[in-house]
Amino acid sequence: MEYRIWIYILITTVLVLILTLYLLIKRLTRKPKTETVATKEKREVPKYPTYSGINHRENFRVNLEDVHCFIEFLDVDNEELNPKFFNAELKNISVGGVKFVCEHEYHVEEDMLIKVRFSLKNSMFILKGRIVRKELYAVRDRFGYGVQFTSLFDEERELLYHILNRIMVERRRKLKANSLIGEESMV
Repeated sequence: MEYRIWIYILITTVLVLILTLYLLIKRLTRKPKTETVATKEKREVPKYPTYSGINHRENFRVNLEDVHCFIEFLDVDNEELNPKFFNAELKNISVGGVKFVCEHEYHVEEDMLIKVRFSLKNSMFILKGRIVRKELYAVRDRFGYGVQFTSLFDEERELLYHILNRIMVERRRKLKANSLIGEESMV
């Protein structure tokens, strides 16, 4: 009887080792989810705005132009955060977060909570998030910050999603109309 118990223990141990090796190999052979600056510069920009194959984020992202926002730091006790309120420009947005650009440089620390206020398609948003990334722009001492939303209500998420979809549809229609106009003039 003791002999059978040792056989079962040995078989179980071998199966656990095989499963562990399989999962480890699977994790190591996974494609990386980050892009380097060099690969971002080399990729082609598609004719129509699409995000398949390029955007590795969970949510699709929409580039913006001339959308201003108001940033407020929620950690008011930190003396290094000066100014604590400022205007910035949104560069892109998704239902998961935004990227804004401003003239102020801050040292990005863990859990830097902010409030972002902006308006899209006549809808006002006041959303909380945390700064997760900082980018330095070579031109005119500008700094970009990536923000991940931390507390987005379902209604806000749904409204933002519909607005971003509407923006993408309008852009595609505009591009399609421009390309059709060019084709007609060639005939």
